[in-house]
Amino acid sequence: MDMMERFEDWDGKRVADLRAVADALMPSDYADVIAACYADDTKTARAASWVLKAAYEAGADIAFPADILGADPHWEIALHLLQSIQHCAVDLPPEAVIPYLKHEKPMLRAWALDAYVRLGGSDSDTLLAAAANDPAASVRARARNLAKEQ
Repeated sequence: MDMMERFEDWDGKRVADLRAVADALMPSDYADVIAACYADDTKTARAASWVLKAAYEAGADIAFPADILGADPHWEIALHLLQSIQHCAVDLPPEAVIPYLKHEKPMLRAWALDAYVRLGGSDSDTLLAAAANDPAASVRARARNLAKEQ
């Protein structure tokens, strides 16, 4: 079964199959993973973005698909990309993640804050202070961790 078939057959929940794809990923597969992140089928794009994140975490040198964040992707795709920013070279202005700072999903807010700070956002200190009072524990924890890193 090839990578795209695995993405299409993915149950949308368990990551074991995705982990197997990520573990077998070769540099010759990178273009296909990126292309799958743009798939019209949301499940396929979610699966591909998870594999892409795993590849970044493993140190793969893959171009970051920054334009996806500006295209209002499924929240899980945005999450995977925001989480990836700490692991790869990204040519993205901090302002590109601002829409996610007020997202209804706390995990998106937390990782948008992380990305904004890592990308050198001009008012990072103000946002970190505000995030310390966010109603979601995940956002407060991310703000604390980021403040420790600075």
